[in-house]
Amino acid sequence: MGVHVFRYLTLIWSHDNPVARDTAGRLVAAHTACAHGWSEVFIAQGLYVACAGVRPGSSEPYLLDEGRGVVLGKLFELAPEGSSRPAPLVLDEAASRAILESAGRGLIEHYWGRYVAFLPDAASSTTRVLRDPSAGLPCLMLQYAGVTLCFSSMEEVLRLGVSRFEVSWEFLAASVCGRRQHTHGTGLGGVCQVLGGECVALSGDQLSRRFYWDAVQIASSSPIADPHEATRLLRESVRDAVRAWASSYQGILLSLSGGLDSSIVFACLRDAPLKGALTCFHYYPEDPDPDERVFARLVARSGERPLIERARDARLSLAALGQIHLSHQPGSYLYHLEHSHLDAHLAAQHQAAAVFTGWGGDQLFFQDHAIWAAADHLHRHGLRPQLWRVALDCARMDRISVWEVLRATFAQHARRDRRNICDAASARCHLIRPETLAYVGGSTGYLHPLMRDPRGLPSGKLWHVYQLLSGPWEYYDPLGGPADPESVAPLYSQPVLEACLRIPTDILTLGGWPRAIARHAFQEDLPAQIIKRQHKGAIEHHAYRVLRHNIAFVRELLLDGALVREGILDRAKLEGALSGNANRHQTGRAELFDYISIEAWLRVWGKSPPRSVAYSSYTA
Repeated sequence: MGVHVFRYLTLIWSHDNPVARDTAGRLVAAHTACAHGWSEVFIAQGLYVACAGVRPGSSEPYLLDEGRGVVLGKLFELAPEGSSRPAPLVLDEAASRAILESAGRGLIEHYWGRYVAFLPDAASSTTRVLRDPSAGLPCLMLQYAGVTLCFSSMEEVLRLGVSRFEVSWEFLAASVCGRRQHTHGTGLGGVCQVLGGECVALSGDQLSRRFYWDAVQIASSSPIADPHEATRLLRESVRDAVRAWASSYQGILLSLSGGLDSSIVFACLRDAPLKGALTCFHYYPEDPDPDERVFARLVARSGERPLIERARDARLSLAALGQIHLSHQPGSYLYHLEHSHLDAHLAAQHQAAAVFTGWGGDQLFFQDHAIWAAADHLHRHGLRPQLWRVALDCARMDRISVWEVLRATFAQHARRDRRNICDAASARCHLIRPETLAYVGGSTGYLHPLMRDPRGLPSGKLWHVYQLLSGPWEYYDPLGGPADPESVAPLYSQPVLEACLRIPTDILTLGGWPRAIARHAFQEDLPAQIIKRQHKGAIEHHAYRVLRHNIAFVRELLLDGALVREGILDRAKLEGALSGNANRHQTGRAELFDYISIEAWLRVWGKSPPRSVAYSSYTA
């Protein structure tokens, strides 16, 4: 990862502690000696902040008045009426005072974006670290000899040689069970993360955590049960967020799949005052996977924009996984193997500084598990005739009988807990040993902290919250280069998150349509064929062909891999799935590619002798 990609390193220590002060001095000297292209953007007593890869307009430092703190990333001012606007790079005295006197809450209440803030308070000898609710910019932490290091990627600390990192098998077990990025832990012992909307206060040897932004509380308060008001709010928040992000870049590439979510992003960009060209592109698979080019072309033509079309290459070599960047946890690498270099090439050709996607729409707008919406309606309104209409909507969307919906509705109403959510998240984990599933499923330690107290939220909304807290869009490309465009998922922004959280699930699924309110909100902006689509395209056959093309590599990677050795995956079932009988084992390609990604991540760490991994034993 080169210096043109935005990164940061922060050291926090107690100035009154001579050992910590000496350690901080040595770390700053070591960083300065090897960090070419970095700038010191904030220095105070017990606080050092440096960053690299500043991109004016999209990723840069914001200073509070009179050097009282710094915000790194991208910051927009919320506008109660009208459009959000980029915040000034130096916040004035009134804005800075409001942020500091609220211990940082003012950032959550009056701004949004992709940021991490560092706010020192000399009076209490406390430094606060605040990550924005969308968690758009990584915020990792580790403690070393009295100093707390906060950083955006492992690259920043590896060059300092501060620790010998061990794999956290508990985290990896939770990851394969569908709980990735829900907790403070990461794939490396000793490295933790600040979660979205969370403030960490550091004072001497004391560390405290508090959520300034609470998705469960937002979902519980002021629900918008009027479909017309929900439609208006969703449309306004989405348009504002997409257009605000668009104002940050000179030239935009849009990945236009032909589905609803990327089409909505296109509709918002189409008439936005862009700083450069809007270029759309589409990757299509070979037969027999559905060819969605007809839908992508319809959308592009509706805004009189050309569409670049590229065929997916099923001969893709998975051996390139050996070049992924060292990171704090595994990612979803198949997407990046296919897209990274192509996207970067297109961006260079068309002078685009960012690649926009429709990622996040499924979670935000409510794509599946409508069966729980009827229980939510019963929870809010009691047993009334309208429940029948809601149950029919749920049955239509999930393609099941209305009686099945009603049975589930009354069962859910009688017993609301988190087990249904966990079971839904782990439903497709067919190759995991039962002991591992039981170990992870029986512990609340692998739930997001906000999910551990549902506070009376019904099951459908709990599932909605669970999905929205399951992890942000990956800011760093694991195979990216220094001059690559930034990747932006504009739908996954704080104002849109808050709007969707406030809309009850029976409204989000109105009429038996997945993402119903999003469809209503943009029905005048998009071709009718897009609004009426109920089925999403899939690349299951393409993924199968990639798998078969790499089968020798995959068998060696998985069957002799650490996940089998540590007792997380069932080797016999895995062998069956890789023998060409995957359907007999009900195994999806996505599940296999998740395990391939984890094994690739483990191998890359194991190939780094100066930073060798000590494998701790995991016992279910």
